[in-house]
Amino acid sequence: MDSIFNSNFNTLKTALDVQLKRQELHAENIANVETPGYKKKYVAFEEYLQQSKMKLKMSTTDEKHLSSSPSVVQAKEITQDNTSITNDENNVDIEMETTEMVKDALRYQVLSRLMSANIDRYNTVIRNAR
Repeated sequence: MDSIFNSNFNTLKTALDVQLKRQELHAENIANVETPGYKKKYVAFEEYLQQSKMKLKMSTTDEKHLSSSPSVVQAKEITQDNTSITNDENNVDIEMETTEMVKDALRYQVLSRLMSANIDRYNTVIRNAR
């Protein structure tokens, strides 16, 4: 099935998953804003994406051709345990968390629209092919 769809589907799915995980961690951080000793968590993804220099998967027309497999980049959950902003060693900044949560929600909406547009293109091709 992967060969039918372009790499945008996989890339967009991964990006949507990352944004969803970020939302979950922002919610967890906000829920623990007054928990003594709690350390905020965040998702690192873009750094790993740039490091991997993702390769595009090339189509092959002959079994003797060399194939390339794209590197799979995983998001990583990180606990920021080297800072504190309150006397109880908690490091959650509620204003920063809510701001980031809104930004991530907007990114998720954009990515969802891109995925929908990608699906619409394939639907158009399928309808016109009949």
